[in-house]
Amino acid sequence: MLYDNVICVYNKVTMLICSWFRQRFGKQRNDSDQVKPCKCSQTCSPGHSNTSSSVSVCSSSSSSSSPKSSISAKPSASDQPLPSVLSSRFRSSLRYDVFVCHNDEDSDLAQSLASFLEAPSNGLRCYLQERDCPAGGAVSTELLQAVQDSHCWLLLVTPNFVKDDWCSYQMHQVLSEGPMSQRIIPAVVNMPRSQLPLELRFLFTVDLNTNKEFGYTLVYKAVLQCEYFVSTQVLETLVCRFRSHNALKNILCF
Repeated sequence: MLYDNVICVYNKVTMLICSWFRQRFGKQRNDSDQVKPCKCSQTCSPGHSNTSSSVSVCSSSSSSSSPKSSISAKPSASDQPLPSVLSSRFRSSLRYDVFVCHNDEDSDLAQSLASFLEAPSNGLRCYLQERDCPAGGAVSTELLQAVQDSHCWLLLVTPNFVKDDWCSYQMHQVLSEGPMSQRIIPAVVNMPRSQLPLELRFLFTVDLNTNKEFGYTLVYKAVLQCEYFVSTQVLETLVCRFRSHNALKNILCF
């Protein structure tokens, strides 16, 4: 009987001990399972800090290198000063630098060339009939006024130009204003020199057939030369008038 009681107590104590161990170690196992994601997040967080630090390092390095790049950067073409001839007071005596004469079928090419000449780095003032002719004005009157109010005249000679009577009329107006002068600039596109109008064959032309960008640059240089020619011509006229005035004054005083 006593033995049976001892066995029963032993079994209960064993069960209590086993249940205590199960609860104890089972709780620790659950805690360890919950801790593992935290450890993972902890291990990952330094990675994020490393990336953030690398980003900050990159940003700091880029910010530190940006002043060097800004210092070493060359000034753009728009920041460069315009040629001195465009600052001449004689230039403001006329409204336009270039009168662009072209056929309606070549409007895209004319606008492209005018955009190049009017760029801030070039600073020219162009006249395009479809853009600058006022609404309601007489076409022939406005055309003649624009021709007289331009320093030089650009003839965009194409097969369409040669066949157009209106372009021929404009060409003759230009020739009558400045015959045998450096103020007429024929730019040839899609046609050989042998097919040019007879009135233009004695003039030097700008070839836009092979390289249009290079041709645009040649046109720009020709306009600058024209501006210099006009300013020089006006200056020589003023000098001649001044000398004739002094000579007349000396004769009258004598």
